[in-house]
Amino acid sequence: MRRPANTPTAADETVSQPKGRRSRFRWSFALGLLAVVAIAGATTSCTPEMVSKDAIEQQWGEWAPCATRVAQRESNLQPTAVNPRSGTTGLFQLHPVHKAWIKKTFGYDFSEMQDPYKNAKVARHLSWEAARMYGDGWQPWRIGGHAAPGAGCPA
Repeated sequence: MRRPANTPTAADETVSQPKGRRSRFRWSFALGLLAVVAIAGATTSCTPEMVSKDAIEQQWGEWAPCATRVAQRESNLQPTAVNPRSGTTGLFQLHPVHKAWIKKTFGYDFSEMQDPYKNAKVARHLSWEAARMYGDGWQPWRIGGHAAPGAGCPA
């Protein structure tokens, strides 16, 4: 003989749990999962923009706000940015014409200019050289490359 569908048996009644307890388990599980996701999100690695800003702040000090605007304009704060036409590279879009100076002064290969800390360091020294030579530390990043002593931040 067949038993009618949806008719509970004795075995079904002993296995089932009270509905209130099951509901608490679901909420506890959901909250625990949410906590794990929140912690994972808070401890993930930094974005390239965050690393770039840190590199600029470390190297440029009080000039960091202007330097950050220049790097934002030049590379959108992407340390691996390369202009395919000119070959300018990194945060501050350093030109390959400076390869020999970079190697002689810092010992870096030009390919290392995609490291945001090295790029920011070289750019700061390039700024110092421009200030010494032209009276305008921002000259390398001015449109047209013309010095404008006392003109302030170009970005």
